[in-house]
Formats: sequence, structure tokens, C-alpha cells
Amino acid sequence: MVAVYNSLGEALYRNGQPEEAEQWFIKALRTKPDHVPAHLTYGKMLARNTRLLEAESWFRRAKKIAPADSSVYHHYGQFLSVQGRHSEAAESYVTAANLAPTDYDIIVGAANALRLSGDNTQAELYYKKAEARAHMNYGAILHVNGKYTEATKSYLTALRLKPEDDVTLMNLKKVMAISKSSKSLVLISCQHNKDLL
Repeated sequence: MVAVYNSLGEALYRNGQPEEAEQWFIKALRTKPDHVPAHLTYGKMLARNTRLLEAESWFRRAKKIAPADSSVYHHYGQFLSVQGRHSEAAESYVTAANLAPTDYDIIVGAANALRLSGDNTQAELYYKKAEARAHMNYGAILHVNGKYTEATKSYLTALRLKPEDDVTLMNLKKVMAISKSSKSLVLISCQHNKDLL
């Protein structure tokens, strides 16, 4: 039931009814005080309505309830960044990135927050991680679309940026195996056509 209350709060807020939305967020939190999504959505609503101290208290409560939840640190990082508290935002995003090292949005958020905080060396490392993920995903879609040569190049670029990525290594092995099979079929087909002449 708590998810329903929280969803009602979100819907009402999106429809420009913040007072009604707040009632549903509070009802969700009374029903299940440790419901992290309600803490986060209520905190975001309060922040948008310039109730910053209250908003921050809800984000901090969410951190106490779920200290290993990357989404908590991600949303708190967004909040801090909007407030211009870039060093704190970077710290929160880096924690989120450590908890969810393959989440592209969090990695880019960490890179942006680090850059805004002035830590350009660390920002570069996080942008590089995000770039590797983009190449891995691009390689995967090329692979699925049968563009094996392009997929291989994209996977190799991803591995140059992040050599230890097991998923990319596995995908590269798969595409290379398919490529070898495809080349063998082409050679057999060419030989067969020669024999017919």
C-alpha cells in the first residue's frame, strides 16, 4: 500500500498539487517509515518547493535506512549539486558510483560533480569509465545487428579504456567466434561457386 501512496504523491505533484502530494507522501512514510523511495520523492518535492532544510533531512534519513543503496546517494548528490555544494555532491556521487559501478547515469553524475568541485583528475577517470560503458553498449547493439567488424572495434575501444571488464571480454569472444564462422561460410561459399564453374 505504501507504494500506492507514494505514487499518488508523485502524480499529484506532477499535476501541480504539492499540498495534496505532501499528504500522500506523509501517509506513505507513516505507513512504512523505512520506505526509501518515499523518503527520496518527498525530499525531491520539498527541495523543488525551496524547503531545503526539510528536504535534506529526508535525504539523510534515507541514507541511514539504506546505507548501501546507490539511488539514495545519487538523489542526494543531485540535491547537493543543485544547491551548488559541489564537493559534497561529488562525495555522494562517488559513493553511489562505488555501490553501482556499472550504472552509466551515476558514473556520468560522479564525473560531472567531480569536475564542478574542481577535482579534474578524478573527473577524468569517471568520464573514462562512462566512455568505456558507451563503447561496450554500442558494440553490443552492433553485434546484435550483425555488424561484427564494427562491434569488434567498439569492444576493443571499450577494453582499451577499461581492460578488466569481464562482460566486454565475453562479448568480444562471442563476436569473434561468430565472425570466424561467418568468414568460414563465405570461404566455403566462394569455393563452392568456383567448383560449379
